[in-house]
Amino acid sequence: MARWRLTEPHYIYTDPDTVWERIETDTETGRQIRKQYVVPAYFHHEIEADWTDKVEKAVFVCDGNNCQKRDIVFKGDPTPGMMPVDDEAKAITDKFKHKWNIPDTIKWGPGQYSSALADHFAEQQDRINMKMSAMTEQNTQAINQFMQQMGLQQSQMMKILEILADKSTPLSSLSLGEPDAPGPVEADNPRPATAVAAGRRRR
Repeated sequence: MARWRLTEPHYIYTDPDTVWERIETDTETGRQIRKQYVVPAYFHHEIEADWTDKVEKAVFVCDGNNCQKRDIVFKGDPTPGMMPVDDEAKAITDKFKHKWNIPDTIKWGPGQYSSALADHFAEQQDRINMKMSAMTEQNTQAINQFMQQMGLQQSQMMKILEILADKSTPLSSLSLGEPDAPGPVEADNPRPATAVAAGRRRR
């Protein structure tokens, strides 16, 4: 027979099925409708109400082969939180260890896999955060250098524009004359003396 002892809390699909029932009311007819769903059952290895062996103070599960009276029959594959208690269970567990040891750096014992895996993920997250911080710092430095170069280019452009402005002659400095200035005053043409004299003749 293949039996395991739980060393961590588990959600297990059991045989027979664990069924959750939901009652709904039809809004049109007012009749109640019962719907059933197959769900995993929860077992905690440290809760007395879940113990299948009160002497051993433990929850024992099996795969359906030669189970003991109170064992929980589960569906699916064993987990790292299940400690095999017989040779058949050990042989089955050995087939899955290569999956559980990914990555190989995780070191764990009975009841420690979940916490070891969580620690590994936390360590990986710390490494990612450090890399992100380094990348952010590099990006900040690159942006600062870019802004400095842009400022240098702008100052050079301003200097070039100033030089060009100094070399060019503005229109206001050209001598175009003064259109509003009065022209030369010409003297009236004098009348001939003979005409004057003729005008003064007596009648």
